[in-house]
Amino acid sequence: RAIKEKHTERELLLEDQRVSKVAEEYLRENPSILEKVDECPICLEPIFDVDGAVVSLCCGKQTCKDCLQQWYAVNDTCVLCREGVPRESEVLGILLTKAAAGTAWAQCCLGSKYYHGLSGLAADKRKAESLYRKAVDQGYSIAQCHLGRLERARDNGSEACQLFEDAASQGHMNALGRVAAYYCGDEEDEVKSARLFAVSAKLQKTDPFPLVNLGYLFALGEGGLQQSDERSMYYLKLAIEENLLHPGCMVYYASALQKSAMMYYPDNEIVPSGCNSFPEALFWYRRASSAESVDSVDAKAVELFESYESKIKAMCASCYKSLTTETRKCCVECKAIY
Repeated sequence: RAIKEKHTERELLLEDQRVSKVAEEYLRENPSILEKVDECPICLEPIFDVDGAVVSLCCGKQTCKDCLQQWYAVNDTCVLCREGVPRESEVLGILLTKAAAGTAWAQCCLGSKYYHGLSGLAADKRKAESLYRKAVDQGYSIAQCHLGRLERARDNGSEACQLFEDAASQGHMNALGRVAAYYCGDEEDEVKSARLFAVSAKLQKTDPFPLVNLGYLFALGEGGLQQSDERSMYYLKLAIEENLLHPGCMVYYASALQKSAMMYYPDNEIVPSGCNSFPEALFWYRRASSAESVDSVDAKAVELFESYESKIKAMCASCYKSLTTETRKCCVECKAIY
């Protein structure tokens, strides 16, 4: 087992190096991205993770969220224009004034306020879309991504893909992951899809969508990637531990854990022990089943886990009573993680 763990560790290190190389090659092939992408005024790094950045309401400049938090810990002015940070009661007035003057970033921010019904505004998706379109006409990448999501929801695939591509060309790597999705299922473009997912996963951390898809591609051995359960589990675990709570992803990850456990327990029986991954698989299945829905494509996996659930209830009756889906607990008897 120690040898297998060393092998897995090496595989994941090689995967991280592979993805870094893919991202570097992509940026070299698309030099205009580095020319157009915004730069954080504090750390001076390109802001590829646009969804994780903050737009200053005084000048519209994007700043890394972590950098801005550190700045505001000792300052109460904008890092660039040195204007005071507007109070919450002033935000809507600033956005309305700047949006009326045709400022793209303000139109986009105001559109988001209307879309979600924030700052005292009634939710109005039509008004939001109108403002997004005005910002898109000026080439504002964040508005392109927002409008792309609206078009995708209407099943306007070509329009959505074009908007995501336009945003990605300006360094919006969250949008690049959405572009990659439009190449999935096409045999000729599946390699390109896997490559774009890898670039997006490496250059941004807010959207777990590329991580999930890389996990699926490695599990199936598609997209020009060699089938690898270790790499599939690596990406799926990153996704669910960071911020993805989609039940389908959790069941898929649990399926991979089950497959790993069956290498040691081919008879499919639950044998609690310190090296058995069945209990952790059951933990993620319970999390998935407590969500609103479980993907129908995972129906077979769900059926298997339900049978394992009943088995472990019988074998671990005394421990099972104290287990919850909220936290993983370690059994005092067998040390298995539930």
